[in-house]
Amino acid sequence: MIQLRPMTETEYGDWRKDSIKEYAEEKTKAGNFKEESALSQAEEEFNTLLPDGLQTINHHLFTLYHEENQDKVGTLWVHVKEEQKEIFIYDIKVLESKRGLGYGKAALLALDSFAREMGLSKISLHVFGHNNIARSLYQNSGYEVTNVLMSKLL
Repeated sequence: MIQLRPMTETEYGDWRKDSIKEYAEEKTKAGNFKEESALSQAEEEFNTLLPDGLQTINHHLFTLYHEENQDKVGTLWVHVKEEQKEIFIYDIKVLESKRGLGYGKAALLALDSFAREMGLSKISLHVFGHNNIARSLYQNSGYEVTNVLMSKLL
């Protein structure tokens, strides 16, 4: 149902700009970044993780397409850890207009196939605690909680 196509340079530029902004907002909402420095901290993390952009070794950035009608439905960024036989999902995003239609689950199934083809046996990810929709998607797709970090504001 979903095709994982490597991002083009143009798609990457648009995705990177939007993702840095969204990541800064999420980290601020989670209490990890201060609002005044969130954007620069997020950009610094992206620069560290993707120093060579689309050509960064062992990182795969995909645009997600519906197989039948070829509509773009979202994006996916993963890091392959070959020695651990694992993929780590850094970012998965379904376009707002396409949410609630099963594309997130379909994208995760397509990633399962990609991982198996590479001989990998595990997929991991991080999800913000306040993102109940994503947490539900992952749990319904067979992901299990491996760690829980909790905080209390005083």
